[in-house]
Amino acid sequence: MKNSVRISIIISVAVIITALILVAIPAMTKTTKYTGVKREFYMFDSDIPTINETTSGMPHDVFSIPSITVMRGDMVVLHFFNVESVSPDSDSHSFTIWDKHYNINVVVKPGENKTISFNATTSGIFPYICTFHQPTMTGQLVVLEPTS
Repeated sequence: MKNSVRISIIISVAVIITALILVAIPAMTKTTKYTGVKREFYMFDSDIPTINETTSGMPHDVFSIPSITVMRGDMVVLHFFNVESVSPDSDSHSFTIWDKHYNINVVVKPGENKTISFNATTSGIFPYICTFHQPTMTGQLVVLEPTS
């Protein structure tokens, strides 16, 4: 084999290897964008049995989940159950986020449940309340910024 053919083959192989490296390096270092996942929660109303509503002047009702943490981009599915028995003195409850980014207000009557679904589009801390039982029935939605 002549030297010129051998040099041509070596140069061709070097060019191919260089091209493969130039294609492979960006693919290996490429970061993936977080696309979000479905996060499902089951919440119900609960109470603090040691609070006497008459003497304290405030309701004994609380959310069973005081904090919901998700990532921005997640689909949040909240199954909210009002576990109070159906009777004339039973209370409705709401899951309410007044913040303009979410603007949710769902009322659940005694013995009923509702599914609340929304995309966590904005990161931050967003209070949620029951409009019927303030100041005790409160919680917070924490939406974290994805790390990758």
